[in-house]
Amino acid sequence: MKTRLYSSQNHPGGFTLIELLVVIGIIAILIALLMPALQAARKQAKSTQCKSNLYQIGIALQLYGNEHRGWIYPPNLGAARPPEQRWPVYVFKPAVWNPPVMKCPADVDDPVNEHTYILNNHLAENGIKFGNKVPGCSPSDVIIMGEKRSTFDDYYMNTDYRHGISDYESRVEPWMHGLRLGSNYLFMDIHVETRTEKESLAGVDPWSFPDPHNVTVNAN
Repeated sequence: MKTRLYSSQNHPGGFTLIELLVVIGIIAILIALLMPALQAARKQAKSTQCKSNLYQIGIALQLYGNEHRGWIYPPNLGAARPPEQRWPVYVFKPAVWNPPVMKCPADVDDPVNEHTYILNNHLAENGIKFGNKVPGCSPSDVIIMGEKRSTFDDYYMNTDYRHGISDYESRVEPWMHGLRLGSNYLFMDIHVETRTEKESLAGVDPWSFPDPHNVTVNAN
């Protein structure tokens, strides 16, 4: 009986070990190249959702202002009050102290008191209302709200004018969405902007503005 020999064309072989290692290496390189792009896209998506949250809050604050003689938000209703007496209860409908819109999807550290966003209390301190003019600033320059550090519990960013101390650095989170994007901010004209807000230096508070009641008009 004759033994029939098969050529390599009739009996194809599998991958060699070297070929498999080359393929695995190429896949690993492609994954390494794609991962930063995927992470950047994920951060951008969370930032976009956060901007939507802030815009919705801005609309709610406008409606509150329409019903309360232009006041931008309820003052002095922060974490020292029981939850059912805090300012979101008076702004959002239905009334609730911790609406989901108050939490940024990028705030993964389980923020204290279930909120990410913090109000600029300079507005209430200086009696600024919707429609008021702020010296040297337009409504598109004045911040109403930004993103706070997750460990901070209150709803307002204050300054101790008596001692010249700003608590901006301990309360505001300038890099919630990473060093490239920074954080999101709601402005007085209700537009929302992502910016790399610089941290204050030597007690300078970037959320502050001239007190409209103490501005000297130059007659010249």
